Amino acid sequence: MKVPDSLIFSIFKEQDGRIRERLLDKGLEISTGKKYMRISEDVWATYNVLNLKEDLARLSQHSKNRLFADMNMSFVDSVLGNIEDILKGLYTKGIQAKNAVNTPDQLNAVSEYFSESLQLLLSKANEKLGNNFIFSGASLDVKPFDDNFNYNGSEESFKVWVAEEQLTEVFMPGSKVFTINSVLSSSTFSTAEDPLSTLGFVGSGTITITYGSSTYTVNYSDTDSLKDIADRINSDTGGDVRAFVTENQDGTFSLRIVGEDVRKDISVTDSVGGAFGTFNSESIFNVVSRIRDKMSKGFYPDDSDIFVLQRSYDHIALKRSEVGSKLSSVRQEETAQENKELSLRKTKSDIEDADLSDSVTEYTRYRLAYEALMRIVADQKDITILRYL
Repeated sequence: MKVPDSLIFSIFKEQDGRIRERLLDKGLEISTGKKYMRISEDVWATYNVLNLKEDLARLSQHSKNRLFADMNMSFVDSVLGNIEDILKGLYTKGIQAKNAVNTPDQLNAVSEYFSESLQLLLSKANEKLGNNFIFSGASLDVKPFDDNFNYNGSEESFKVWVAEEQLTEVFMPGSKVFTINSVLSSSTFSTAEDPLSTLGFVGSGTITITYGSSTYTVNYSDTDSLKDIADRINSDTGGDVRAFVTENQDGTFSLRIVGEDVRKDISVTDSVGGAFGTFNSESIFNVVSRIRDKMSKGFYPDDSDIFVLQRSYDHIALKRSEVGSKLSSVRQEETAQENKELSLRKTKSDIEDADLSDSVTEYTRYRLAYEALMRIVADQKDITILRYL
C-alpha cells in the first residue's frame, strides 16, 4: 500500500526537529563544556550549582583574608623582633650603668643611647604596612602613639575571618602591646625611710591590688615608711607581686608595684585620701624615658629600673609568641582551603560540566541518525528534503 506523502512529511518533520534539537544541544555541550544551558533543564542541579558557587565565593574571601592576615602578621612579627633587639641592648646598657662606676660624661652618653633607642622604639610602634598602622587596633588609619607616648588608636583588635569558624586577630591595640604589668605611684616622697607622718600624711590607708583573678588589700598608717609598705606588700601577696621603692630623676622616691607573671594584668588603687594618689600603668616608653631622664640628671638606674627593663623585653617576647601562634594557625588553613576548593569545584563540575567524550559520541550518533532519516525519505519517495521545501 502506498504511504501518503502527507504522512511521510509529518513523520519526517517530527523526527527532523527532534534530531536537530539533540544535535544542537550536543553541539553546545561540546563548544561550551556545559551540560545545562538553561535553569529549566534541571532546576535541582541549578540549585546545587548556585549553592556551590556561593560556597566558593565565601571560600575565596576567606582565602584572601588568610593571605592578608599572613602578610600583615608576618610583618608585625618582624617589627616585634626588632623591638626585642632594641630592648635587649637597653637592658645590657642599663646593667652596665647600674653596676659600673661611671663618670658623669659616661652616664650622659648612656642616657643619649637610651634617648636614641626610645625614638627608634616609638618609630617601630608607629610602623605602617601599606596604609595600615599595625599597632592601632581597629583604627587602621590612626597613628597609634604621639611624641608624649599617648595612645590614640582603638582598644579593639582588628580581626578577619580566615575560615568559617576562625576569626583571627591581625592587628593588636598598641596599648596592650606596649603596656607592661607595672604601676608607679603618682605621689613622690623625699625619703624611703622616714614615717609617712613626717612627710605630711596623717591617718591610714589601704592599697588594693588586682592581679589577674586575685585581689589583695594592704593596710598602712602614718607610722609606716615607704620601705615598710613595700616590704608589707611583698609579704602579704606571697610573692605574686613585687613592690619596689624606686628613685626618681629629682631625687625623690615612688612606690612601684610589678606583677611576677608577665601574662597577668595588674591594677592598683589607693584609698580615697591615701598617701599614694593614683597608680599609673607603665608603658615600655615610660620605662625607657624614665631611666634616660634619671641618667641625664646623674642618677644611676636602680633594681626596679632593671627589673622593668627585663619585664619590657619579656612582655614583647610574649606578644611576639602570641602573634607567632596565630600566624601558625592561619598558615595551617592554607592546605585545608586548597583541598576544600578542589572538592567544591569537582562537585560543581560533576553537576554542570559535560563529559566531552560522551558528548562527541552522542553528537556523532545523532548525525548518523539524521543521515539515516534522510536516506529513508529519499528511498521512500526518491526525493530529498529540499524538494519538500
